[in-house]
Amino acid sequence: MKKTIFFTALLVPVLLSAQNNDQKPNPPVFFEALAGNNGFASQMTVNKRFEGSKRLGFFSVANISSKWSEDNSKDAMIQANLTFEIIKNFRLIGGSHYTPVTGLRPTAGVLYSLNFYDFLLIVNPRFIGFSQSSIAEGLVLMEYKPKISEKWSIYSRVQGLYSETLQDGMHARSYLMLRMGLTYKTITFGAGANFDRYGPFKESKENYGVFAATTLFN
Repeated sequence: MKKTIFFTALLVPVLLSAQNNDQKPNPPVFFEALAGNNGFASQMTVNKRFEGSKRLGFFSVANISSKWSEDNSKDAMIQANLTFEIIKNFRLIGGSHYTPVTGLRPTAGVLYSLNFYDFLLIVNPRFIGFSQSSIAEGLVLMEYKPKISEKWSIYSRVQGLYSETLQDGMHARSYLMLRMGLTYKTITFGAGANFDRYGPFKESKENYGVFAATTLFN
């Protein structure tokens, strides 16, 4: 938890300095699939306001991955949250969090998001479960998408997650995702790498490959 708080604190000056810039009003759904040397991984990110509401919205990040040797995926992390904006770009969230190991559990936290046409930042510290086995988790996602022509742009993303148990501070789950590629209109493609760690002993899994992604419901 200390690492999550420290990293979030470092971002505060950047977040506050961006408050007055023009932002994209309602970002599209982003779906991505990566085929790598060790398996397949997909992610769908939803960060939208409800139509007709300035404060209520929905936030979800769903990750599913599996090894080529597996018939059924054993690695999934799916969160679905209602959001309520308290001040510009800051929202309270509450909903559910699912993994095959922990099952379906309640979650609550805060969400900060900035969405410009060439830059996206999401910071989401949260608590999962409200018992002795509760988990503190932090998610940071950053995209940089500078245009190089009317239809083409560069695409890059750094996405990290770290979670630990509240009772004893042991590592529960963490990952780092890296992406670099190009975007043509609404289609993005390039090279990607996933670095995953599991449990108190940080058992590792890496996956290097190529990815393709698209935006939905622009």
